[in-house]
Amino acid sequence: MRTGRSNDLARRRGEHARDPALREYVFEEVHRTDVYAEQRGLEQMLHEHYNAPLDKINAISPTNPRLPEYMDAARAFLEGR
Repeated sequence: MRTGRSNDLARRRGEHARDPALREYVFEEVHRTDVYAEQRGLEQMLHEHYNAPLDKINAISPTNPRLPEYMDAARAFLEGR
């Protein structure tokens, strides 16, 4: 329903539980990495895959010049490289 990044998953889980628009949904951690480029690309992949209806904007703007770099980093992460 919604994608995002956080450096504190316990805090984010609590925020979602208190948010009336999100509390009915199960908070699910999908990928864990501390690499910023991987985080950005993975978030965009999830946004595209699920067509996250509660996200107001793309995770990464289509005009962001670093979009290919972020997507390559996410693909490498998923391939285990």
